[in-house]
Amino acid sequence: MNTKKLMEDFRLPLVLVLLMAALTLISPRFLTVANLSNVLWSICVIGILASGAIYAPITGGIDLSIGVLAALTGIIVDIFMNRMGINWMLSIVFTIAIGAGIGLFNGFVLTRFKVPAFIVTMAAKTYLYGVAMVVSNGGMLAILGPPEFMAIGNGKTFGLPNPIFIMLAFIVGSHILLRYTVFGRQAIAVGANETAAKLSGVDPRKVRLIVFTISGSTAAVAGIVLSSLTQQTFAGAASGIELEVMTAIVVGGTKMRGGKGSVVGALIGAVMVALIINGLNLLNIPAPFHPIVTGIVILVALLLNQGGSPMKFSKNIGAKAKARGQA
Repeated sequence: MNTKKLMEDFRLPLVLVLLMAALTLISPRFLTVANLSNVLWSICVIGILASGAIYAPITGGIDLSIGVLAALTGIIVDIFMNRMGINWMLSIVFTIAIGAGIGLFNGFVLTRFKVPAFIVTMAAKTYLYGVAMVVSNGGMLAILGPPEFMAIGNGKTFGLPNPIFIMLAFIVGSHILLRYTVFGRQAIAVGANETAAKLSGVDPRKVRLIVFTISGSTAAVAGIVLSSLTQQTFAGAASGIELEVMTAIVVGGTKMRGGKGSVVGALIGAVMVALIINGLNLLNIPAPFHPIVTGIVILVALLLNQGGSPMKFSKNIGAKAKARGQA
């Protein structure tokens, strides 16, 4: 492996280590088990969503419906368990199946009618919010049981919150799916060059159907974890979280135009953003400044991941200017 490739592979973990080192020097309260556990706990829902939502940008699309779908499935699982009296495990299975079905429908619309994923999922975000408002009667539903369901979000294993282990399980599973399976290679191929993928025998429509089904399934799991964690659910429970997920995915090195992505990178991206917010809190920086810092992080990540290094970017600008001068 050459040095350039090595630096590219380990650039993000190196930045994470440097960030943690800086925060440790700035605040002695940072490098504690309790604080780091809280950081991981704070991104559990984002991590679960990212594990499935990452496949859409890898194939050159995007799924903007994951936030409202998570909220809707949180409402659905409560209705199954506490309104219809269905066993909590069956309720979870049924809810995940509904999430997968909605994702599959999104995939069908965009592949069958050749509508851009942005438009399809934006429309889905709108009508799913309406459905969530209808089935919840526009109110907030308190979830007080059963105990086994409440343990999903509030229980602990080996001293750590259960959502952390759920998130890590989905991240590991998604990483294996992307890196070590035929489907993962096909998804990357479709995003990199759809025409070449077709010539190689890959069916882009089938790949995208699977991609959005996965995205819907993980959104449902995230909704279940969120509703258990907060012990309540309503139509706006996960409002705007899709932007946080996309931030983690982009910071983690995934190219939004397709062909490249890393599930582990998305997790690191989520951790990095959470660490920055955590550091700002430890330093008592006012909350209104947090979005400014986060926005700068996203912009820098976009420039580095989508357009190459700043040095390369400046060279390209210089070359274009020189060419115009010679014309």
